Amino acid sequence: MPGLNTRIPKYKKSRETKAEWNNFRKGLNLLLRETELGRDELSKAENIMLEGAGVVTGRWGTAKYFSVGSTGTIRGLGQFKSGDTNEFFALSDEGYLSKKDGSSSSVITGQSWPSGSRIRAEQLGGKTYIVSEDVALTSYDGTDLSVFATILPPTGLTATNFSGATGTNIVSYRVTAIGENGGVTTGSDNYLLENVPFDLSTTQIHLSWTAPSAASLSGFEIYRGSPGSERLLAGVPPTVTSYVDNGDPASETILAPVTNTTGGIKSKFIKKYKDRLLVVPADDPTKLVISGRYPNQFKFSWLDGGGYVYIEPDDGDEIVGIEVQPIADRIVVYKENSSHLVELSLVQIGNFSVLDPTYQPISTAVGCSSQETIATVENDTFYLGREGVYVTGYEPNFLNIIRTNEVSAKIRPYLALLNKTDFDTACALYVDNKYILSFPQRKEMIVYDRERGAWVGPWKLPYGISQMRKYIDGDGTERWVLGSYDSNQVYVFEKSLNSDDGQTITKTMRTNKEYFDDWTLLNNIKFFYILFASITGEVNVNVLIEDRSGRTTTVKSFTISGAEISGRTGWGMNLWGSIPWGSSVGSPVIQSSEITKWGPIFKQARLVQTEITSTSASSNFELLQIKLSASKQSEGSLSSSQRV
Repeated sequence: MPGLNTRIPKYKKSRETKAEWNNFRKGLNLLLRETELGRDELSKAENIMLEGAGVVTGRWGTAKYFSVGSTGTIRGLGQFKSGDTNEFFALSDEGYLSKKDGSSSSVITGQSWPSGSRIRAEQLGGKTYIVSEDVALTSYDGTDLSVFATILPPTGLTATNFSGATGTNIVSYRVTAIGENGGVTTGSDNYLLENVPFDLSTTQIHLSWTAPSAASLSGFEIYRGSPGSERLLAGVPPTVTSYVDNGDPASETILAPVTNTTGGIKSKFIKKYKDRLLVVPADDPTKLVISGRYPNQFKFSWLDGGGYVYIEPDDGDEIVGIEVQPIADRIVVYKENSSHLVELSLVQIGNFSVLDPTYQPISTAVGCSSQETIATVENDTFYLGREGVYVTGYEPNFLNIIRTNEVSAKIRPYLALLNKTDFDTACALYVDNKYILSFPQRKEMIVYDRERGAWVGPWKLPYGISQMRKYIDGDGTERWVLGSYDSNQVYVFEKSLNSDDGQTITKTMRTNKEYFDDWTLLNNIKFFYILFASITGEVNVNVLIEDRSGRTTTVKSFTISGAEISGRTGWGMNLWGSIPWGSSVGSPVIQSSEITKWGPIFKQARLVQTEITSTSASSNFELLQIKLSASKQSEGSLSSSQRV
């Protein structure tokens, strides 16, 4: 008869494995599936931010700062500082500029704006300059708003060929007047002079004109060229109404202006560049206009040291933003589909040194959606484009090469949901090493943590935020000011708050879906450990698994409170299997020391995930670590219903 093996097989202990979440420094990752994420990444990060080595905690709260007028929404923020005066002001749809006065505001007189107008402001030379596409350049000196009067062009221009030298050439002349603010009128009616030589240095042409009636003029500009293409030739003082053309060469780039800017330029943008101001005329959206140097920072005529350059004119792509590149301190102009580096140089025209800006492309594929999304982030510039969030900065090891790179790959699915209004109304602020990008129509913010190179969010608020600005008040306190998209309220971020103007902030985070390094095997999940610190109020913990049949279920759910009066902090009244793990009693208060919780699970699962929420009023937490232990089951342990 055959022999039988009666020996008992040697026991082989199931291979044990552990999964530890020590930090979440890589933040939110929406680009990958939850099973593809690392243990230092999050699949959900609503209303949370990162601290330290990657500790998860709730975001800052918000509180009312002041009310602007009695109605409307916030259309612009700015400030004025001089000596002991340190004012913060805002514009609402009522059309009046108002400065903070306690919890409300008081109107600044001297100028108003049509309802819906958006303003931007920069301070230079002891005044704050305010621009809008609806109202000309306005200045604020801490008391009143001031504007400039519009001047009419010169009249009665005549030109005489004084020497009598003749030829077959035809030249056209125009003259403009320069206002006290450096604004320039359009050209006078042109004067055609026929039968002159091509070499104008062989003759003299005498010009004269009649000055416009104005309280104050800064001078006149003379232009010469073919009809409709007259170029800058010279300038004369305001007391002179004649000029002798000896044939000096005219500018090759500066044409006679087509708009009258003596009343001030209407512009969507204003930016300070050293001791100059940069604007873009609302009716000429590819033209960058540069002011003269201080004290002529409000004058844009070449005679006062100003100038302009067209950035790819009439290509169907408007200028949407201006920024000054850190380190190099050079101007970067953003269009909707491109970005360009602008450099200032001087060119000699006769006896004058004229500002001659030039530009070169940085990127012809990636542009910016809005001036409000541009923010200086240390040595780089961040901005939102139609394709994502990009950074303009220096190529490592090549300080003379500026490059553009995307930083938003991990949140592309979120950005893909944005519509045109979201891009047009977005705004950004860089504070506390965070680039905060707000979408007011969605009432959400998405945040890039520069210290950790990670995204978190969205931060969901009860109101949309369409304006953001950093402001240091008279007490030396740094305020992170937020202008409402929905009301006339101005808010501030407050680190000490866990609510939005009294409304609860619901915080939710989820880890990756963990399969313990082998997705083909079923796991026996044994023990669960979690470590918290600084719990305020209540924190809810859910342990979710995908079981053998492929269903997702919550196997453990419990609440942790801050320190209780009785001194006990239990699992709550939720059952673990059939065993109650104690109760949480007393009034929740902050518990700053570390809180460790653990318990058995002993459930079969292919995937496991931890979710932490904080939904009660004024609640917050710091999540330090999570740990799970499990043992692998043998091959073929997955559900037979999945077998083919």
